Amino acid sequence: MTHTKIFCISAVLFFATPSCGEDDPKPVNPCGFDPPTIAGTPATDALASSPARCGQPAHEWIDSPNLGEIVGVDFDDIYPQDTLMLAAMIAGIELPEDPVYDVRVQQVLYTTQDRGQLVEASALIATPQGVDKTTELDVLLVLHPTMGFNDDCAPSNDSDIRAMAAIFASLGFVVVAPDFLGLKGTGVPTGFVHPYIVGQPTAIASLDAVRAAGRLTADVAPDLCVRPRALVFGGSQGGHALLWVDRLAAYYAPELEMLGMAATVPASDLAGHVMRATKEVVESTPLAAAFLGAAADWYGAADVNELFKLDLDPTVPELLASECNPDLRPDNLEELFAASTILAAAEDTLLDLEPWGCIIKENGLTTTSIPRVANDSDSYGILYVLGENDSLAYTPIEQQAFDILCDQGMPLEYLECAGANHGQTTEYAMIELFNFLMDRQAGKPMRASTCTRAEPVICLSTP
Repeated sequence: MTHTKIFCISAVLFFATPSCGEDDPKPVNPCGFDPPTIAGTPATDALASSPARCGQPAHEWIDSPNLGEIVGVDFDDIYPQDTLMLAAMIAGIELPEDPVYDVRVQQVLYTTQDRGQLVEASALIATPQGVDKTTELDVLLVLHPTMGFNDDCAPSNDSDIRAMAAIFASLGFVVVAPDFLGLKGTGVPTGFVHPYIVGQPTAIASLDAVRAAGRLTADVAPDLCVRPRALVFGGSQGGHALLWVDRLAAYYAPELEMLGMAATVPASDLAGHVMRATKEVVESTPLAAAFLGAAADWYGAADVNELFKLDLDPTVPELLASECNPDLRPDNLEELFAASTILAAAEDTLLDLEPWGCIIKENGLTTTSIPRVANDSDSYGILYVLGENDSLAYTPIEQQAFDILCDQGMPLEYLECAGANHGQTTEYAMIELFNFLMDRQAGKPMRASTCTRAEPVICLSTP
């Protein structure tokens, strides 16, 4: 949920690259990205035809061949292999293998959709150069932590993130790092605040960014064998986004194969976190306010300012629209929230207020009305990593969320890093993250004891 460069610097993974057959069909690139597909079963069609929630104006998902289409390329540069090796050394990154390839990193505009309209979003796509055309590459979808709330905060304009995308790609796969909707790094401004911690628009834009990778590689590297298969990694806000990619992939992009995912310190039980953050001033109180202020705009809710102190100047939505790191931390709840909001939280009736209770519940994985319909392979699973001392994505809430999601049938594996706070957890768990995703790519079956919550352990990269 919070912006931390350790996510960008230490999340380095490496995956083997098996051979690609000469006779594979080649509709888009040598490994065959199929045209975009929306839904296709009664259960998935039902959501695609009526995805609006919480009083939002009715709309349908657009089933368009243009989804993922590249409509512009802004940043386009080559990162030499030896430069990437030096950058990793300077950053203190201990790579599982030295960078192998020069890498081309491009900031692209691509077509996605939002509330029944085709729109443009931006992303970084990093491709290794000089790869033998018989080598298959998978996509690594990297979902960023909190970077801000408007276009000026676009992650793809961050030089560290560009360098990290290049380092990942130099190890032998195509990296896709989308700017979430409302964080547009190039082109015509988005025109609205980033729908922060809102599941649908974030997952949809992320899945279309994977589709964009197939189109881009077909254009700039027609011999590159990029399969329509993805591993997904996300921490903090990116962990929440990852769980929504898992939830919506079968509905929105069934032609893509999700191999496995690793989520660190996500806010899965959003209702639990918002309730805690409105009962007392805690580390997550500013982000709960940001979520409510940004989500209201996306849902078209009437007057979000009724949730906040009457004389705030600027208002919470105005702050989100103008700053990347607005100061929303109050000394006491009365400085930020309306008396009615504080009272509802104290009486445990906040979730009964409409449309706010609906908006909160619909964006939590434990409370959304959208069921999980994925037909998982034996090897598919999600590593769910928490920090013992995380006071932001508060560990006791997320422990209970893990149990609930397991009961709902999600294939989860639990890891809790002893002594780690929110910002440290991803760093401390890097070896476990790498090993888990490598096993998923190799098709190794998930362990029979997957959905068991274990005691904290000293994670393997703990200093």
